[in-house]
Amino acid sequence: MSRCLRERTLWDVYEGEGTAAQQVHLQTCVACRMRYQAFVHTLEEISSSLQATPPPPVRMPRPFPYPVRWQSAMVGLAVLLLLVGGGLWLRQVPPPTQPAVVYSEELTLWLEEVDTIVVMTLDADGVEVWEAIVDMAALDAALEEE
Repeated sequence: MSRCLRERTLWDVYEGEGTAAQQVHLQTCVACRMRYQAFVHTLEEISSSLQATPPPPVRMPRPFPYPVRWQSAMVGLAVLLLLVGGGLWLRQVPPPTQPAVVYSEELTLWLEEVDTIVVMTLDADGVEVWEAIVDMAALDAALEEE
């Protein structure tokens, strides 16, 4: 054979799968025989170091005491938000339960006073308007006392 053996062929010969022609070439070719011996030596070193060295310790992850799942965490967060939001909603000031009661007599008196003041401002001077306002205030005070 004029050509030397490839690395794959050397592996096949080592595994016992080489042909007779490859075995003969290995015996006659000095370069292939040197490569084969280096290959066998490397494989034996790898095998002995793997058998002599213990495997590195494997670090096992510690499980949580309670498994946390994203779905249950999201449900818990939603419930918390609902509770906080509901509490804030319940603390809102409620609207007045009874509307302000205005009796028609009080409203009529107040409208008459406003009407009188408006008419006086259109017909009188500023001094007369102030006198009318003072008179109306006195009238209001007298009505409240009764």
